[in-house]
Amino acid sequence: MRKVYFLFLTGLLIPFLSNAQSNYKPGYLVTSKGDTVKGFIDYREWDRTPTVVNFKQDATDNDPKKYAPSDIAGFGITGIESYRTYAGRISMDPTSPDKVKTEAERDTSFAVATVFMKELEKGPKVALYSYKDDIKERFFAGDTPGGEPKELIFRVTRTTTENTFQKQLSALALIHNELNDNLIVYIGRSEYTESDILKIVSMINHVSKTDYNKSHYSGPSINFFIGAGVNVNTTSPSNSSQAYLAGARSYTSYLPQGSLGINLFANPATKKLQFRVEVGIGEAKYKSLYTGKVSPYAPTEISYDNLALSGSVQVLYNFYNTDNFKVFAGGGLIFYKLSYSNVYFGSQNHDGSQALIAANNPFVFEKGDNAFMFRAGVQFTRNLVITGSYQTPVNNTNGGYFELSSTVAQVGLNYLFEFKRK
Repeated sequence: MRKVYFLFLTGLLIPFLSNAQSNYKPGYLVTSKGDTVKGFIDYREWDRTPTVVNFKQDATDNDPKKYAPSDIAGFGITGIESYRTYAGRISMDPTSPDKVKTEAERDTSFAVATVFMKELEKGPKVALYSYKDDIKERFFAGDTPGGEPKELIFRVTRTTTENTFQKQLSALALIHNELNDNLIVYIGRSEYTESDILKIVSMINHVSKTDYNKSHYSGPSINFFIGAGVNVNTTSPSNSSQAYLAGARSYTSYLPQGSLGINLFANPATKKLQFRVEVGIGEAKYKSLYTGKVSPYAPTEISYDNLALSGSVQVLYNFYNTDNFKVFAGGGLIFYKLSYSNVYFGSQNHDGSQALIAANNPFVFEKGDNAFMFRAGVQFTRNLVITGSYQTPVNNTNGGYFELSSTVAQVGLNYLFEFKRK
């Protein structure tokens, strides 16, 4: 159980440990005077719009400078994301279901702030931006070129929903002579989400998905892998089982295992947080030779071969992350389907003299089980990964005479294949 707690606590600590590791990518700053300064931006796995950005003009600089929205007009990570500075009103009413007000408490409050906004699209007619803090995510739209963005308003109370943003988008489309029947229907069905609003703005700008991907980072968002290695399986009888009291002990086998799976990245540009689905196959063996401590006090053998098919879901985090070198750790759940062969319980010389014992104490094998797993590894090129895992105990037998369970550790080499998002 302590190992399970260790796995859980490690998973909680990984994101905090990762904050100390930088991830500088080629980028630029736009000064308050409109000049562009090229250099390197510390690009993080931002789940909120950044309030400051670290910048250095040379990759070897040891003393990066911090810039707040009040210091610059914007910044960008080349080929990935760009941000502009916005100074103006920002709505402060919450929209999450657990925080919304009653109709009588309807909140229309604003704060005046200077913040960075992420550029979602900057087309020939309309530009779209987003800003997210601890309260909510907001979207801003404005005419291009040069138009000052205005917040697209969306309010929720416990009884009503105000989709003011739909009217605002319709007005923008009308100004640019793009308000046709198809767009009217789509706006009327739209929700206050990035995907819906971005599609509307793209329709106004006549920006296709292909054109959008040319100016925004478009992959790779997933990769898949194949792997092979060693399955280290330690099978042990329970200390209270009759088999253990008779003399049976633990046994560790070192046999082949293979796997394949898919990694899905939360942010393809940073590839720090990934969700993995993996299937595998592994061989194991149990063999215990002992002289019985109970009647008939004979040299005894317990043995079998075990084939395990597995499927797992995992969450992994690269807490050291560069293009060609990554160190990761994480955990998840693994599910097993188990099959057994070459099962034997009898005398060590296989003369059948203990057949009666075997008949009276049959194995009651489990067909499957599940466990927690902890995984860590190192990716040392774009394609090669050394990885290891540990899994909490899995039951091999359903109580009875043997009460056998296994812990599994695996060490292997994976090869990655990447696919770009279309």
